[in-house]
Amino acid sequence: MKLSLGIDTGGTYTDAVIVDNESKIVLQSAKSLTTYPDPIGGIRHVLDKMPADLLENVSTVSVSTTLSTNTVLENTGEAAALILIGDSKLLNFDDQKAVQNYVIVSGGHDHDGTETAPLDTKAIEEYVFSVKDKVSAFAVSSYFSIRNPEHELSAKELIQKLTADGEKPAYPVVCGHELAQSLGTYERGVTAYLNAMLLPVTHRFVNAVVSEIQRRGLKADIKILKCNGAVSGIEEAMEKPVESIFSGPAASLLGASFLSGRDTCLMIDVGGTSSDVSMVENGFPDISDAGAVVGGWRTKVRAIRMETTALGGDSQIWIRHHSLSDSTVQDKIKFGPRRIIPFCRAASIYPSLLDSLKERWFADRYRFSEFVQPVRFYIRSGNPAEGLTADEQKIYNKIKDDVPVSMNDIMWDLSYVPADILKSLVSKKLVNMIGFTPTDVLHVLGDYNEFDTEAAVLAARITASFLDTDHTELCRYLKQSFASKMAQELVYFLAEKGLADNSENIVVTSRSDVFSARSQFEAAIDPNLPSSKPFRESVKMVLSFKKPLLKYKLNIPVVLIGGPVKAFADDLGDLLDAEILTPDHFEVGNAVGALVGKIAKRIDISVRTIQSESHYVVKTSGFLVYFPGGRRAFVKREEALEFARALGKQMIMEYMEKESVPPEKVDFKMFEEDVSISKGALPFMTKFVFEGFAKNVF
Repeated sequence: MKLSLGIDTGGTYTDAVIVDNESKIVLQSAKSLTTYPDPIGGIRHVLDKMPADLLENVSTVSVSTTLSTNTVLENTGEAAALILIGDSKLLNFDDQKAVQNYVIVSGGHDHDGTETAPLDTKAIEEYVFSVKDKVSAFAVSSYFSIRNPEHELSAKELIQKLTADGEKPAYPVVCGHELAQSLGTYERGVTAYLNAMLLPVTHRFVNAVVSEIQRRGLKADIKILKCNGAVSGIEEAMEKPVESIFSGPAASLLGASFLSGRDTCLMIDVGGTSSDVSMVENGFPDISDAGAVVGGWRTKVRAIRMETTALGGDSQIWIRHHSLSDSTVQDKIKFGPRRIIPFCRAASIYPSLLDSLKERWFADRYRFSEFVQPVRFYIRSGNPAEGLTADEQKIYNKIKDDVPVSMNDIMWDLSYVPADILKSLVSKKLVNMIGFTPTDVLHVLGDYNEFDTEAAVLAARITASFLDTDHTELCRYLKQSFASKMAQELVYFLAEKGLADNSENIVVTSRSDVFSARSQFEAAIDPNLPSSKPFRESVKMVLSFKKPLLKYKLNIPVVLIGGPVKAFADDLGDLLDAEILTPDHFEVGNAVGALVGKIAKRIDISVRTIQSESHYVVKTSGFLVYFPGGRRAFVKREEALEFARALGKQMIMEYMEKESVPPEKVDFKMFEEDVSISKGALPFMTKFVFEGFAKNVF
C-alpha cells in the first residue's frame, strides 16, 4: 500500500493528512497549532497524532504553507537590500518608503540588450559595505535584464566577493531575471527584494520539514507546493521562496476541488491571518499573468488569481478611540489587519490570564488604539532582543516570557501611553499580542469550542461594556459582519473575472415582495465596473443587511475551506444566492490540496527582429533570441526559430529530469505567436511559451 502525506503550515494551524494513492481516500487527518518562531514544533505535534503504521508506508510528502504570505503581510521578513541598476528616471521606483535599504546605480541595457551605460561597480561596493551589517541578503534588478542579464550577474558576483569572510559564506544574492522573464524592472526588483527577505524564513521552514521526516525514518520524496498550483523540489523552493507566497491558498483551492468533486468551483479559505478567494475552472486553477499582489507589493510571480483580505480567525478586534460617544458600534469597532493570539487560546495555555482579566482592565477609552485595548496582553515571542532603544528596552523589560502582562502592568509607573513603542516591539517580532478575535466570537456563540469558552465570554463582556451593548448581541453582529466581508470578497472576485472573460457567473436577483426597493440600489445591480469605488461601496451596502433586499446570485458552487469556517455557512447563505458547500475534511483541505499539485515548468523565450534605418530604408540586420539567463544572435530567422524551439523543450526536459520525472511521463506543450507591426512585414517578435506537466501523486 502506497500512501502520501500532505502537510500545510499556516499562520495558526499546522494540518496533516494521509491519503491512499489508489483509492484517493483520506485515511487520517490531524491539526496542531503552528509554533513560532520555529515551525518544527507544530509539524512534530501534528505528525505525532498520525498512526505510526500509516506513516511507515508514506512514499511522498508534499507541503504547502502560508508562512511566506503572512511574513510579507506582516512585514516581518529578514532585512534585505535592493540594488537597482539603470537610469533612475526610467526605473520609476516609487516605493522608497516601503523598501528600507536600497540604492540606484548607473548601468543597464536597452530593449535590444545593448549596454546603455557601464555598470557602476564602485557605487555597488560602497553601498554593500555601508549596509552589509544591517541585512542578511541582497536583491539586484537591472533595466532590461530580461534582454541581457550581464549587469545583474556581474553585480551578484561582486556582492558575493565583498560579503564572503573566511569560512563564513557570502550573502545570498537574488537577481530579478532569475525569477521573471517579463518586462518591468521595478516589479522584478520588488520580486527579487521579497525573495531575499524570505530566504531565511523559508530555509528554516524547509529544514524543519526535512529534519522531521528524516528523524522519523521516512523514506519519502519531499515536494513543496508553489503559488501557481505546481509542486517543486526542496532545492528550488529554498532558492525561490517568493514562488510560495500564495502556496497556502493554492493548496486550499486544489483541496476544495478535490474534496467537493467539482472541477469548477469558487473557494474561500478562512485562515488565522487572512481570507482568500480563488477559483478552479475545468480542473485548472485560474492563473493571473499580471503577477501576484500581496501586502501592497506587485510582483512578477505567476500565481493563482485571488482576492485576499487581512481578515482571519485570529485578526484583532479593537475599539477605536475617536467619536465614541456619538458613533455607532459599526464605527467604534474594527477588524484587523494584524494577527494576534485569541484570548480563549491564550487562557487555555496560561490559566492565570483569566484571573488577571477578572480583577482589572485598562479603562481609559480615550487612549485606545490598535495596541492599547481593554482586553490586551503582551508576552515575549522568544526571539533575541537586539539593538533596542532605551525606551524600547524599558517597555520590553516589563513584558515577561512565561506569563502574559496586562496593559495596566505595562503602564503602572509610566506618565505616557507607550503605543508607538509597543508597535515597534510587535513589528520586530519581539513580543506577541493577546486579545479579542473572531475565534473568541465563535466560542461565545457556541459555534466553536476548541479552547477556553469562559475566557472568550469574559473578553466579549469587557469589550461590549465599552460599546454600550450586550456581549452576545455584539458577537452576533461581529459574526454577521465577518460573513458579510466574506460575501463581498466573493462578489468582487467573480465580478472582476466576469469583466475579464465575459462570463456570466454572477447576476443580481431581488425578492418579489420588495421589488420596488430595487431603484435604491441601482448601482449595485450592474457589476460592469468592478474596480470602481461606487461598485464596491454598493456591494458593501447590499451585503451589510441582515436580510438583504437584493441578493447576488453566483452560478458556480462556493466551497468553504479552513478551521471553523462551517460556522459561517448559514450567514453566508443569507447574504448570497449560491450553493454553499462544506465537504468532508474541509478543515484540512489545504493539506489535501498540497498533494493534488503537479510538477510543472513554464519557459518563455522570444525571437526579436533587429532592424536598422539607412537612407530612410528599413533593413533587417539580424535576429536575437532572448531566453532565461541569456541571449543569442542569428543571421537567419529560421535558424533563430529552430534554436528557440529546441532550447525551450531542452530546458523543460532538463527541469523534469532534475525533478526525477522520466521523459515518457512529461506532457509537453509549445505555444508560438507572431507579433507584427504591419501586414506583409516580418514579425516584430515571435513569442514562445513552453510548458511541461507531470502528474504528482494524483
